[in-house]
Amino acid sequence: MPRVAKKKKPLRGSVRQSAKSVAPQVEAPRGPRLSFGVRLAMLVLGAIFLMVFVTWIYHSSWPRSLGRFIATGTIETTKRIGFEIKDVSVSGRRYTSKKELFDALNIRAGGPILVFDPEQAYANIRQLPWVEKATIIRSLPNRIVIQLTERQPIARWQHNETISVIDGEGRELTAAKAEFFSNLPLVMGEAAPEQTKTLLATLQNYPVVTRVLKTAVRVSERRWNLYLNPDLLIRLPEDDMESALDKLTSLIEDKKILDRDIKAIDLRIPDRMIIEPGSSTSNAPQEAPSTQKKGTGE
Repeated sequence: MPRVAKKKKPLRGSVRQSAKSVAPQVEAPRGPRLSFGVRLAMLVLGAIFLMVFVTWIYHSSWPRSLGRFIATGTIETTKRIGFEIKDVSVSGRRYTSKKELFDALNIRAGGPILVFDPEQAYANIRQLPWVEKATIIRSLPNRIVIQLTERQPIARWQHNETISVIDGEGRELTAAKAEFFSNLPLVMGEAAPEQTKTLLATLQNYPVVTRVLKTAVRVSERRWNLYLNPDLLIRLPEDDMESALDKLTSLIEDKKILDRDIKAIDLRIPDRMIIEPGSSTSNAPQEAPSTQKKGTGE
């Protein structure tokens, strides 16, 4: 018996459209465009306004006042937590007065240590007449360490009717009063300061001569004349001064020449010496302004 095909049941439900609808694009209306000249004018006016505003800010007092207020508050805060000057350690100070030093440092006990400027303090200290070198260390939280190297007086130099104190480099120590350094040897001659350090270093090996030395005179920028107590002139050679000083030491110790009536001894010739007999008139230069050019022995 033949099969009879069944009718399919119709599907129930709604059918959705999968295709997306595209809305038509509508271009917004444009306003009138500004010309190049107008835009340039607006840019210039804006720049001028900005410059005026910045200038007003710069010259106005309230930004500076605000900055000072913030800085002061910060500094006071650091002091409260212990960053204040409590100890100043100084080494190497002999001739520089404490007042001069602290005036140059510009500090006070209890002041904020973070405000202290070591570089500025160094520049100030180097201006002090006795100071040759200085090292300044800010040691947090509360200590400042200062190490000084002072210029050392080595002799008195008589020149231009005055007597001044000089250091090892031959420079005058303007802060030194000559009357306070009467124990230092006296030197004379225009070229004496530059050669005094070498002379004194050599004489350290001849204490017998150093003890009786009264004055040393630089002659013609080449050599030295020594005046020994009481009134004995010694002419030293330009070269090999050590041999002459050896001979002079022997004359003082063995021959007792300082006790004899001798005016001068010339040691410039290596294999001989010339002795000038004494007289009633002293030939030694005195520490007076008018004696600078006397007693050269030439």
